[in-house]
Amino acid sequence: MRYSKTTNSPKHSITRHMEKLFRTLSDYYSRPDFRKFQNTVGREVYEVFGTSYSNADGEVRMVTDLCKSIDGKSFDRLKLYSKKIHGSRSFVEFHNQDKPTTKELADMVVIAVATSQRKIIFEKTAFIQNKKESTEANWKIDQDQLYLLHNFPTFKGAKGIFKKSFGSEVIFLNQSQTLGNYGFFQSPGEMTLASALTVYKLQSGDTISLDEIRKFKESVATHSSGFQFPFLDHPMWEDMFYRYFKYFPKHGLPFMNLPFLSNSEISLNVYEFIRNWTYFNIGEVCSAFDYIVDKDLSTFTRLLLRTVGLSNFIDLNVEGGDLDSNLTILVAHLNLDEKQ
Repeated sequence: MRYSKTTNSPKHSITRHMEKLFRTLSDYYSRPDFRKFQNTVGREVYEVFGTSYSNADGEVRMVTDLCKSIDGKSFDRLKLYSKKIHGSRSFVEFHNQDKPTTKELADMVVIAVATSQRKIIFEKTAFIQNKKESTEANWKIDQDQLYLLHNFPTFKGAKGIFKKSFGSEVIFLNQSQTLGNYGFFQSPGEMTLASALTVYKLQSGDTISLDEIRKFKESVATHSSGFQFPFLDHPMWEDMFYRYFKYFPKHGLPFMNLPFLSNSEISLNVYEFIRNWTYFNIGEVCSAFDYIVDKDLSTFTRLLLRTVGLSNFIDLNVEGGDLDSNLTILVAHLNLDEKQ
């Protein structure tokens, strides 16, 4: 993996930022009051889902109510933001095998970003295509869109954000295989998040069931011994491990999936989704500790952060006009310097 250095910060500055991030998340993980905060956000999402699922607008109403229920929630240094942009749906052109194809990329983007002194220290992004169940706990999957969210072939914008704000081609690395995801809404008001890779593996024909997702997650939890760390080959990974285990030794050794800064393929319900999101477990790493991991994805993410209004708190240094997209944005911003 190649990284582009974005600053001339000395090594000790990068290490200090790592330490801040690991120490803060480790502290949150062990605090009952932070779990209470996560549970409260989850409960309030359930309260609005209970009425919006049966609404005539269905999926659109659920996403709108999700935004309203989480926007402005905060705990210590963490604050949640949401915004629904009204504009053109973002369609992209790509090849599905040898066939030219045009599809909407996603209708929701979930971001987790950590900052120090207005500077981005760590950021992750996930594209989510939301779907309401076709039959009870079953969802029909558009195979062209699944191909896009699973593989992220080189694409160009046909309409919306990518046509207006990017050049002729967009390339997302998707190294974690968790950049593309589906949000599966179900009665009476529930949401399950699954990566596009998981959907590809578990679908039967063009349909996926909640039962298969549950069985798969149980199987992975029972048999997996793989160690996932989203920036393992970052040039300073040894320092990262040192800082991680300095502040987090009691919760396991690196033959386990980590409880934060990891890659979650599945969140079975709203509670799991809120927890994984606020532990930085959802999506693909855009940048980490002064290194841009994925240039196009980082540019896209910073455009969204500006749209949400976070340029008041973060130096985004990104060019481009106002976004033209029918898109919902969810942001968890962890300010490592001070309480919100």
